[in-house]
Amino acid sequence: MKTIKFLCALCLLGALCVSCGDDEVDKSISVIVDSQTPENDLDRWLKKNFVDRYNIEMRYRWEDNEISMNYILVPAKYENAIRMARILQYICFDSFDQVTGGPEFIRKSFPKVIQLVGNPGWNSNSTYTLGSSEGGYKINLWYVNHLGETFYDAQWQSHDVITSREQLNDTYFHTILHEYGHVFHQRVPYTNEFTQVTGTNYLGGSYTSVFSGPDDPQIFVLGFVTAYAAYSADEDFAEVFSTYVTSTEAEFQDILTRAGKDGRNKIQQKLRIVRDYFMDNWDLDINALRDAIQAREEKLAEQDFDDISL
Repeated sequence: MKTIKFLCALCLLGALCVSCGDDEVDKSISVIVDSQTPENDLDRWLKKNFVDRYNIEMRYRWEDNEISMNYILVPAKYENAIRMARILQYICFDSFDQVTGGPEFIRKSFPKVIQLVGNPGWNSNSTYTLGSSEGGYKINLWYVNHLGETFYDAQWQSHDVITSREQLNDTYFHTILHEYGHVFHQRVPYTNEFTQVTGTNYLGGSYTSVFSGPDDPQIFVLGFVTAYAAYSADEDFAEVFSTYVTSTEAEFQDILTRAGKDGRNKIQQKLRIVRDYFMDNWDLDINALRDAIQAREEKLAEQDFDDISL
């Protein structure tokens, strides 16, 4: 059987060679296909508002080598990528520009690549990942399709862009500013005084089993602003920063009230250290930043996040 197959293969090859020899080769047709995707309206808007202004690239098209292989993920839909870009500009970049006097702060410090993914990354412990940072040069933002049209959670049934500040903060901006917070301390370390406030009481990955949920009173009593802050000092630092600037004064005061005397003192110590860290090392007033973010969030319903006209 092996001999017969080999002879058949030779015959077929000969037939193909004869066939090829009978035809003229059209040398005007290239065998190399240009895979570059045509530029669209969002590309042009991002070029002007992200690349030219901040030297930041937002990637919304699916690229295997840019996406985590540890989860089952889907691409961000075009219309939701538009919404994410516009909301990020409005709440985050514009707020920093207002407080720091222009685009140079974001241009110099914000990660140069933002990768969008459509859905969240589900973990084995039934939690899900909304974002991550890579070495201070890239931020991954997941669950972008939650902004409308496509949904992965029955409790958020809607076909319109989200304009609720609570939802936007919980799903996106707490995560964005948390990851941005890591960029700062990776470049300029915070003082050991911050770590000493909690000492050896960080819980690592066991925090998910120690606390009953995100509103477990023990979180605040132990001196943490969120459950995830109990993971490590680095996560604690990023959580204090992101929680503070995305919370109204009343919301942060509620955390302090629920913490009790000892927990409140620890949270206030950490906040003081974080506030001084940003002012001393980055000339950034996080009180002014919080005010700028909150002022914009009050006007979310007035914005058209589908508009990318130039």
